Amino acid sequence: MGFLLAALLVLPGFMAPDPGIKVKFPKKVNTTIQDKCYGCHSPEGRSEKAKNKLLWDNLATMDFMAQRKAFASIEKVIQEGTMPPKGMVERNPDMKLTDKEAAKLERWASKMHRKVSKQLK
Repeated sequence: MGFLLAALLVLPGFMAPDPGIKVKFPKKVNTTIQDKCYGCHSPEGRSEKAKNKLLWDNLATMDFMAQRKAFASIEKVIQEGTMPPKGMVERNPDMKLTDKEAAKLERWASKMHRKVSKQLK
């Protein structure tokens, strides 16, 4: 009985997903995220849909697989030019990512994606 109780207390720690990599936001990337992304993709965000897709604050606490998926998604939407959405940019033209901002954000997401992927091999 004592062994069973000990196993129940210890096993959950072993079964928890591995935390992912430490997420670092370079200053220029962080500025872009804060200025152009965080208004929707934060706990206080305006859009439930956006919050369900990505919460920037959660990147650091995700496991490896979730981080890999998130960074791949960030890369994809930047490459496709689908973030910020057209409707948002039409209402707020200053929210459009400049080519420089998009390039920096994409390079950062790509680097983080590769870093996480290496940990999964």
